[in-house]
Parts: sequence; structure tokens; C-alpha cells
Amino acid sequence: MNLSLCLEMVFPEIPFEDRLAEAARLGWRAVEFWDWRDKDIDRVASEAHRLGLSIAAISGNRRHSLIDPGARAGLIPEMRQVFDAAARLGCRNIMMLSDVLERDGSAAPSPDLPEEDKRRSIVDGLRVLAALGTDMTLLLEPLNTVLDHRGCFLATSDAAVSVVAEVDHPRVRVLYDIYHMSMMGEDAALEIARKSAWIGYYHAADMPGRHEPGSGVIRWDAIQPALANYGGFIGLEFSAKPGADVRPASCWPGFTSAAGS
Repeated sequence: MNLSLCLEMVFPEIPFEDRLAEAARLGWRAVEFWDWRDKDIDRVASEAHRLGLSIAAISGNRRHSLIDPGARAGLIPEMRQVFDAAARLGCRNIMMLSDVLERDGSAAPSPDLPEEDKRRSIVDGLRVLAALGTDMTLLLEPLNTVLDHRGCFLATSDAAVSVVAEVDHPRVRVLYDIYHMSMMGEDAALEIARKSAWIGYYHAADMPGRHEPGSGVIRWDAIQPALANYGGFIGLEFSAKPGADVRPASCWPGFTSAAGS
């Protein structure tokens, strides 16, 4: 497996572009982040290349939802811009959400449509985007609605897998966030074992608090064996506790191989 550090939630005291150097100094070989529009993409690409860092993933739709078929006219050009930014960064994983998020993380208002219409819109939208001909993987991520992302439509891994299975495209997969799904009451180790064929990426943080793995109550000793044969990225998407060791081996005990290789 390969580890990636999410730069949005760590090193808040330093400018974003400088966080790449700090991550490299601590031994990370891959990083990821959310929206690209508020960042100097050319500088990020240049710094990542200089430091030997891979950009493992970036966010996709931040302005147009998948659940609203009326947003499709804006979604496609938005995603063409995302694909262009990802190509400049050498990034091949795009994180997709069902909803547009407000600043507090809650779902933005959306049309009052039946649930099946919203689900159908996600399926149709992902099919259209997957057919655009890029070599990038679209990663559909369900989020927890009990705390961080109230009102979001896609909130369970069952729902995400159902959508991805219906899309039936090799470059459309589920992003399984161990923190979010644990917050929703899922047994992450069990669900990962059941759904590994549909999962293309993982995120990890502990609960409560969304801090580094090992800081809370999630049973990582049960989860790690379920990931033993996984060869892709695990994105460490957490807010570090004060004084926490943010090196790869400390964030993912037992990790020894070169992340991002």
C-alpha cells in the first residue's frame, strides 16, 4: 500500500504551498488536497516534482452536485477544468461527492427530488464523466451525516457501491473513508473485506475528533489485515492532535514501504 498525507488538515500554521516541503521532510512520498482553485497549481506541481512527491488525489466537483440533473450543464465544464489541473499535477485520482458542501461542511440546498431521481442523477453523471476519455479514476465518497456533513445524500458504503456497480466502469470506484463510515456505525474491517473489489482508494482518521489513527477508538488492528493485499493509496485525512508525530510510520503503525512509489 501507499500512504498519502492530506495537506488541508495538517500544518495549519504555514502557507499551503510550504506544506509540501514539511511533508517531504517528515518522510512522506505522496500528498493530496481538496479544491485546486485556491492554490497556485503550477507552484504546487513544481514543488512536488522538486521534492519527489506524488500528488495522489484532488477533489473533483466542488461547485456542481451529482444529485441534481439540472447541474449537469455546469458539472461537465467544471470537471474538464479538474481533469486539466490534475494532468498538470500528474494526479490520477479524483474525489467525487454527491453534494456541493457549504463552508461548515453541510450539504448545500438542492432541488426537492425523489431519492431515486438523485441516485439516478449520480449514476448518469458518473457515466458521462467517465466517458470523457481521461485516464483518471473517479472516486465516489460517502460522507458521515451525523456530525461533519449534515444533509449529504450519499452517506453509506452500501449506497456508494450500489451506484458504482451500476455505473460499471473500470475508472469509477468507491472512496472508502474509514472515519466517515465508522461515524455512520459501519464495521469498517467487515465492510472493507466485503467491498474491496469496488474500492479504489481509502481515507483514514480516528474517532472521535478526526485525529490521527491510533488516537481514538477505531480498531486499526482489525482493519489493517483487511488491507493487506491492497496496493493503492490510503489518504491520511486528519487533524493532528497537539504534539502528534506526523511521520508515516507513526500515522500508520507498521508501515515500512515507500509511499507513493
